[in-house]
Amino acid sequence: MKKAGICFLLIGLLAVGAQQGWSQGRNVDLSLNLGAQTNFFPGTSFDWVDFTLDFRAGFALGRSFEISPELMALVDSDFSFHGVELSPGVILNYKAGNFFVGAGVILPIWLESGNSDAGKLMPKFNVGYNFGKFKLTGYLLTIAESGAGFLKYNYLGLTFGYRF
Repeated sequence: MKKAGICFLLIGLLAVGAQQGWSQGRNVDLSLNLGAQTNFFPGTSFDWVDFTLDFRAGFALGRSFEISPELMALVDSDFSFHGVELSPGVILNYKAGNFFVGAGVILPIWLESGNSDAGKLMPKFNVGYNFGKFKLTGYLLTIAESGAGFLKYNYLGLTFGYRF
């Protein structure tokens, strides 16, 4: 439960930071995104799909870079809600016009029946495009645990979002 509290604290900090950025006239790119994620493992790829909902805030770091804290919720495709994964994370993006590409980390936290369990940090790579009020993002998450082999066990995702 302690890890769930940390997750909700991160949500609060994200909201406060976004609100302060807006009130000071800074360029803050907020988006709410819906998507799908699947596995990309040796021998068993694309055999299930989970749905995602995430909230992101992009804070400009000069002209070409932004730091983007995010919080993603992942739910099974059958909407059983036996467990939900919340993944707070942060991405450093390089922006070239409306195109962006970045890398960062997430921390998966599983919430089930009042219990929580955190996994290990997972590298995340994304690429996307902003068009008007909308955002399209593709991403790759990889398991970086000891013995897993870098880029051997991956998750692929695609999100479509609305920018506020």
